[in-house]
Amino acid sequence: MLIRLLRLLVVLALVAAFAAYVWPTRFRYDHISVEGDFCPVRIDRFNGDADMLVPDEGWVPVEGRADDTGAPTAAGAAW
Repeated sequence: MLIRLLRLLVVLALVAAFAAYVWPTRFRYDHISVEGDFCPVRIDRFNGDADMLVPDEGWVPVEGRADDTGAPTAAGAAW
């Protein structure tokens, strides 16, 4: 009886760990239009940082543009 309970607890712990750390992956993937070309973009679900995949450079941070008030806007409004 005790062994069955321990097995159940281990299975539940593994399912909970999978649900917390693997299933909702860290990055959400999208794309951005740059000069008519589409580039993959990954967005970190934990802190909201975005990186763009650039050939020969790899993943580079996407920098936002500032509007007239100086507040940053989303880089690449064509998402």
